[in-house]
Amino acid sequence: IVFRETSGDETVTSLRVAVIGAGVMGRFHANVYATLPQTTLIAIVDPDPSRRHEAQKAYGCTVYDTLAELLESDPPDAVSVASPTITHHELTRTLLSAGVHVLVEKPAATTVGQAKELVELSRREGLVLQVGHITRFYKAVNILNAQIKNPYLVEARRLTPYARIQDVGVILDLMIHDIDIVLGIVESPIKEITVAGHFLNGTEYEDLAAAQIRFENGCITRFLASRIAPDAERTLVVAEEHQTLHLDFAKEPHTEVATFRPLANGEENHVQVDRRVVVEDNPLRRELEHFLARIGQSADPIGTFEDDLRSLELATSLIVKLQQQIK
Repeated sequence: IVFRETSGDETVTSLRVAVIGAGVMGRFHANVYATLPQTTLIAIVDPDPSRRHEAQKAYGCTVYDTLAELLESDPPDAVSVASPTITHHELTRTLLSAGVHVLVEKPAATTVGQAKELVELSRREGLVLQVGHITRFYKAVNILNAQIKNPYLVEARRLTPYARIQDVGVILDLMIHDIDIVLGIVESPIKEITVAGHFLNGTEYEDLAAAQIRFENGCITRFLASRIAPDAERTLVVAEEHQTLHLDFAKEPHTEVATFRPLANGEENHVQVDRRVVVEDNPLRRELEHFLARIGQSADPIGTFEDDLRSLELATSLIVKLQQQIK
């Protein structure tokens, strides 16, 4: 940990941080770390020479081909893992074993067993392990969590016309965001899951998936995720007895939140609508600031390890069920 001198009598504690992966998400992490007063971005790791060159020019930090080189040359205090999904488990395990705090982009691993191993390792080493569920830091999701008490129907649609991530399917890439949100508002065990999908790009990973979850309390949740859609869509509709919320996340940096309620006079087929535009001022920055605050022991987790594992368990169950259908 570095202590930066200030113009006054105080000093500011600065964590030495690195980013693994210089793709789109890795650059987002690096951009935030480079501007935070409590961090010094010391390194970026990526096997691609051109990405390393661009990162070195953009951030002026040291670049490495491998994590092993970084740990041998200049071990950091904390790291964001924003590499391909299939590398998350191995990289995170190596970092935790080396005594480094880790924020790993979701999912932390592609199996529940691997994720549990990371959780146990972080606890044993006394290190912060945080999974990058960025939607937990959306103000609109906080509104949803505060306003919804007992939903009976949830419909989540997360569609995109392109696939940025190729090493997993849309369930782990896209749908898991909505799974995490839903499991945060439906307080009931799962009774039944069904899933269908399509594999259209000649790989083992699904390009489109539709799932329905029935909970023991009667709530029905429907998920649709696609990376072959003609246009982008990210919406969430949550209905309970006296209100329905409609969230539209696709208007970044804003989220539109509409609440539909029956009119007070009870007139049938008429509702009052409350529409709000929520400014989502850099949820990634809030997420990374929270990660750093947890390292400094000044913040509690937003979502527990058990929440992370439950979301991953449901997502992987859907994948297994889908793959069984095509064998």
